[in-house]
Amino acid sequence: MLLASGKLAGNGLPDASGPRSDVKVLIFSDIHADYRALDRILACPADVYVLAGDLTLFGRGLNTAGEKLHPLGERLWVMPGNHETEAEIAAFCNQHRFLFFHRAVLQRGDVNFAGLGYSNPTPFNTPGEYTEERIAQELEAFRGLANLVLICHCPPYGTRLDEVSPGRHTGSQVLRAFVEKEQPRYLICGHIHECQGKEDLIGQTYCFNAGKLGYLLEA
Repeated sequence: MLLASGKLAGNGLPDASGPRSDVKVLIFSDIHADYRALDRILACPADVYVLAGDLTLFGRGLNTAGEKLHPLGERLWVMPGNHETEAEIAAFCNQHRFLFFHRAVLQRGDVNFAGLGYSNPTPFNTPGEYTEERIAQELEAFRGLANLVLICHCPPYGTRLDEVSPGRHTGSQVLRAFVEKEQPRYLICGHIHECQGKEDLIGQTYCFNAGKLGYLLEA
């Protein structure tokens, strides 16, 4: 069962009313070689599946996961989390004909989906980490995009999505600043396992930590 779902509404907030959308996008992350969780995701029908990073544990398990995901082909968009490298996930996408969704913008109808993998720095020396300066540099490519759904591996700082313990936040400050200024319709992330299923607002931007339970967006 999916944890949550929403429909892209005019104010950027989830809306269950109105006609059904043409495109259902299922966003999930942080599988970490939990194939039972992956099977639950694949049992949920969607038009597009977006893997927002950390399919593996330090890059281990790509082959097994690839076998399960292979039938999706270009319906699966994949970005690296902090447990994978860009090169690993690019090769993985090429092998299975998935769409590489890191530092990328893909359109469905009039909706711009922007994807940025990797995380801000962690204490664990994982292979997929960017400095805050590098995150800010990569986000520049998404400025000014209309009708934007921003999907990142890491969460924005100072929200319910990055609070690993009471009062302790570990998200990206530059991602927070970008969302405050650009106000995308949605920001969907993962990375902080303790916060999966949590939601918040930054201005009018609806923010959600999907984790391995997933978020089904009708766009």
